[in-house]
Amino acid sequence: MPVVFGPPGGLDDFTAIPGQKTAWHTAMSVFFDQAVARTEQSVGRGNSQFFNPARIDPAAPVTRHVISWTGFPRSLLDGASEAQAHKEAEQLLEGVVGTRRVRFRPQDEYLEWHATRDVDGRLLAVDFTCEGPEYWTALAHGYPDGVRPGPGTPTARGSIAKVLELYRRYVSPRVRREDLLLRGRYDPWNRWNTESGAMHLTHPSNSLQAEIFLAADATVTRQRGGQVLTDADELIGCARYGVATRASDPTIGAAVNGLARLGARVSLLAPVGLYIDSLDTTGWSRPDGTPVGDYWRVLRGSGDAAVRVRYEVPASEGFVLGDIRIGGEPIEYAGQIAEHVTMKLTGIAAERGRHTRPARPCEAASPPPPATLAATKTEPVEPGTRLR
Repeated sequence: MPVVFGPPGGLDDFTAIPGQKTAWHTAMSVFFDQAVARTEQSVGRGNSQFFNPARIDPAAPVTRHVISWTGFPRSLLDGASEAQAHKEAEQLLEGVVGTRRVRFRPQDEYLEWHATRDVDGRLLAVDFTCEGPEYWTALAHGYPDGVRPGPGTPTARGSIAKVLELYRRYVSPRVRREDLLLRGRYDPWNRWNTESGAMHLTHPSNSLQAEIFLAADATVTRQRGGQVLTDADELIGCARYGVATRASDPTIGAAVNGLARLGARVSLLAPVGLYIDSLDTTGWSRPDGTPVGDYWRVLRGSGDAAVRVRYEVPASEGFVLGDIRIGGEPIEYAGQIAEHVTMKLTGIAAERGRHTRPARPCEAASPPPPATLAATKTEPVEPGTRLR
């Protein structure tokens, strides 16, 4: 049977809001329909290998394919030392999204974080999130921004009260309702989701819609000079999907394109989301030189589909996060941890060998991204929240 799109990680925030679960399914199905239409511009109507699993139930067997990458921004490491990259990762950027100037984190691998420090600047805890902004605008108002329900679509109004409750639970009990709103609408770039915390993703490239569009675009096989392309960097340069300097986009694109070259129908596993997979603490040590304990706590989502995780040393241990050493070096910045975090999404493939399409030539220009970013610049901010 065709799937019903549930919330990422099986979150239950929609449960008490009338019509919200159905509205989310409708919005996600719209994103998938748009993604299919994008690929049909290249391969022709009805020829897309990417499909909307809410509309098409492919023939068995349907196989799952986990795609993973490292959570620290690869782009920040280009030409910079690790120490400088770790510092820059905690400095907000400023740019234009649509017509609005906003501040956001430079953490562009679908993983973002916020550090908490004590009055002496020692690292105490890090909150990691991979929740898409669409989920939060839907939770606030019924549908994600940019999705306008038409006649016959479910009515849903969302709940600002629920949004406020979650911010107070996970970010700070000091959050006020008015802090989260701009001209009566939920503001994804509010101060509690930028300089004072991290409730969900803020970087304009980090969104569920971008993930879906990237996967769809990558199902178009490509050739240059009659040679079918298979290399991740060559593919993203030729097809111009995503951002080549990231770790995530070339990796996702190459994996999906490999399935498309097998002639399969391809889509994403529901519930669709970017997920925090794991943390590798091999070589990490406590102040006494012994291996660290398990300080990784999933706060939202599930163990195999985590969307919010906190890394914090329990008070009973007698030391703090900043006292831990990685390869002999003390943890000064959250980015040192993020370098050891693995992110993932899961693709699905079916009907292999039945949907082979001729490889298309390279694109002359990139298709319009879901959000437009212009004139970015680094805006130094205090690296983390200091306890009062």
